[in-house]
This record gives sequence, structure tokens and C-alpha cells, in this order.
Amino acid sequence: MYLDDDILDTIFDSAIKNNNIIKNRQVLTIDYVPDKLLFRTKESTAIAQSLSVILKKGRPSNLLIFGKPGTGKTAVVKNVIDHLYNKTKELDINLRVPFINAKNSNTPYKILYEIAELLGINKEERKMQVYFTGLSMSEATDRILDFVRRRSIKVVLVIDEIDSLVNRKGDDILYNFTRANERISSDQFISLIGISNSLTFKDKLDPRVKSSLSEEELVFNPYTIEQLKQILVDRCKLAFYDNVIPIGVINLCAAIAGRETGDARKAIDLLRVAAEIAETSMTMKISEDHIRSAQQKIDSDTNFEILRNSTLHTKLVIFAIIKSKNGSTGEIYTIYQDFCSRIQQEALTQRRMTQIVGELDQLGLITTNIVNQGRYGRTQRIKLHIQISSVKEAIKNDPILSPFIGNIN
Repeated sequence: MYLDDDILDTIFDSAIKNNNIIKNRQVLTIDYVPDKLLFRTKESTAIAQSLSVILKKGRPSNLLIFGKPGTGKTAVVKNVIDHLYNKTKELDINLRVPFINAKNSNTPYKILYEIAELLGINKEERKMQVYFTGLSMSEATDRILDFVRRRSIKVVLVIDEIDSLVNRKGDDILYNFTRANERISSDQFISLIGISNSLTFKDKLDPRVKSSLSEEELVFNPYTIEQLKQILVDRCKLAFYDNVIPIGVINLCAAIAGRETGDARKAIDLLRVAAEIAETSMTMKISEDHIRSAQQKIDSDTNFEILRNSTLHTKLVIFAIIKSKNGSTGEIYTIYQDFCSRIQQEALTQRRMTQIVGELDQLGLITTNIVNQGRYGRTQRIKLHIQISSVKEAIKNDPILSPFIGNIN
């Protein structure tokens, strides 16, 4: 059956003719950094104080920033860096701040290439460049350090989602850059700011890296519901036309995000999707029903895509969590081993399975709680945080795992 071109024209004509309720869509995107960052004065001050020694011709300490997604870590760092840049220009300080997202730059070598690009190394003559492929890690690092020496550059290297780099065995990059100051002159430096969504990120570091990296640490706590309300009120003034979104709708949106995660990005995503649903239905106001529909759409879409694209062993761990009675790591691992045996797959180590559990917790697919057992010590309890129906839907076309659907309930 051919797609009717009239249907497409109708959709696009409707988008042109209908009145929009969104005044500025950019304000509702993940990349938008507001001029005023609410409820992060303490954190902004701490980062600024750490970096202020640059203006006194000193080297700032390495800084690790922790916090759950949507707590403003990246936005605050970018905001502080922007203000710092302006001051260094006034004082003629040659500062560069390459900003890398380790999840997007998906190999350790790609991170080195991105650093070289952002520093401008790849505009040099070819024998000094860091190519997209073809160099060893040590040679690429040497070329970056040589460029810093020759150009008398001071560098603050920001690695967002740094836990993704460590999960891909990127310890060597961190070690090389934390020790780089021994290989450049005293009036230069390379300092590191690492931003992590995982509070247990440091536990995965090689001890030699941990001792070099962890000079200062800062934790961003989740936003409260009241704080999310104010953040949404400010964002709505920029994003929507007048009288589009009642305060009760904002309160509901903040309550949903605050109750679950304290994630400002989730709250803003809810607003954006709810507004799109309202526009599609040609409604000139966003209602609580639109917020609830948006929540259902976001949760189902996100969980489905994550589950559908997960590795075989991640899916098996989820199955084991579902079948577990007490939710302990030991019981889940035993069940996981049984599933592996039934499909003739070699089981991962318990340590690797525990890492998968941590990744699932970070994604919000499961919850992990520490339970005090008195004289028997403390133990971790793991539970599925999404609907079992979502799991079944995501794996129903998987030729290896679909036969298990009837066994998970």
C-alpha cells in the first residue's frame, strides 16, 4: 500500500496554519542553558572558587562533580566557564576549555581526537595532528601535550559523563592527563573537571588514577518539588505564550518529576511533550491530562528503546531480577546463571553482573536499596522499576529470549 501524499500535505499544512502555544522551542530542549540558574548558587560558587586561581596564574585542582541526571551539573559548569573565559580575555590568559561528552565520544581514542579538534591541533601541519584513526593512544597523547607546550596553553579539560569513559576502560586517558603537568612547563597546566551521573563512579577507578584525580569533589543534590516548580515557572515564561499553562499544571509536572527523581530535565521534557500533544489536538491550553499523557508517552518510549537495544546479558539480568524473590545480588546471579545455561550462553562474572545492575539503576529501570539486617549487616535489595509488560513488549521479537515471555510475570 502506498502512502497517500495528501496525508503528508495535510499534516504540514496544519502545522503552518494552526496557532502555536510554544513561543520559543529552544527553551524546552536539553541543550538550553538559562542565563539565571536557580538554586545552584552554592555549587556555582564552589566551582568558581576552585577555578579562580587561574586568574592568579595558578593551577586549579582537579574537580569531580557528582549528581543524578537533571540536577544542573553540566549547565552550572558551562555557566561558570563562560564567565571565566571573559575574565581570562581581560587578563590576556591563554586558557582553553575543551568540553567532551564521554558518552557521545564512544571510544577512548575518539576522546583524544575530540580534544585535539577542540584545541585546534588539527589545524597544524599534518605530522603534528591527531588523526581520526591511525595513531596509538600514547602518540596521540604526546601530540596533544606537545601542542600545549609549544603554544603555552593553560587547559581545563571538562569530561561530561566521565563514568561512561571509565566503563570503557578509559582509565589510561585519565591517568595520563592527571600526570601531564609533570611533562609541561611550570607556567602551564592541564586540570580536569569530571562530571558523573554515578555516585559510585570512583569505585571503578584504578587506585593510581583515583589518587591523582580526586583532589576536590562536589555533589549536586536532586531538586525538591518546590524548587522544580520555580524552575518550571521561569522556563514557562520564556517558552510559552501568555495564559497557555495554568499554575496547577506546572505544579503537577513538578510533583511528578520531584517524586520520582528530582530531575529538572524530566520536568521540562514533560512540559515539551505535553505542549506538542496539546498542539496536535489543536488545544490552546495545556491541561493536566496532557501532562499525564506526556508522562505515559515518555516512559513507554524510553523504556522500550532502552530494553529493545540492550545486550543479551542485560536482558537476562532483568529477567533474573523479575524472577527473584528476595532481590539479593546472590539470588539474582544464581537465576541469571540458570537462564544462561538454558540458552547455552557463558555467564558473565558476578562482578560484571553487578556493574550491569548499577547501569540499570542509573537508567531508572530498576531500584536498589540498602537494607539493614541488624547483626547480619546490610544487604542490597534490587527491584524492577518499570512495568513487566514493557519488558515483554521489548523482547517479543527477540528470537533467543521471546520463548521466556511466558515465564516472566
